[in-house]
Amino acid sequence: MGEAREVAERFFERFGTGDIDGAMACFAPQCIAITPAGPMDNTKHGAAAQALKHALPDSRMELIRVVESGDQVYVTGRFKGTHLGELATPLGTISPSGQTLDLLFVDYFRVANGRIVECEAVRDRLGMILQLGGPPPGVSQR
Repeated sequence: MGEAREVAERFFERFGTGDIDGAMACFAPQCIAITPAGPMDNTKHGAAAQALKHALPDSRMELIRVVESGDQVYVTGRFKGTHLGELATPLGTISPSGQTLDLLFVDYFRVANGRIVECEAVRDRLGMILQLGGPPPGVSQR
């Protein structure tokens, strides 16, 4: 196993245990994560991770496939957790539903000097909203 995979696995493990500071320490200071919500610097990325962990305190990412090539690693897996807290979304806040989530995710990382310097995250946001019971009240469902 190479450095890229080790750093990626450390990130996932720390997120799963709720160590958001430790998870974010896996990223180089200049890293901009490309996410479905748009580009995020480490401050925004960390805040999003903290908000997700607040809404789904038992959330974790179970790795299915890890493909490493030099300083790059692609990961597919399942994001799982129970919705026990308010979840802020671009459509509004979703109140705790008690529903469990099981969502596909794909991540790409490039690692240099033991830290993630490039990150692209693909998340099934529509699947998340649907598994939680639909969009927040007041959002038109056309």
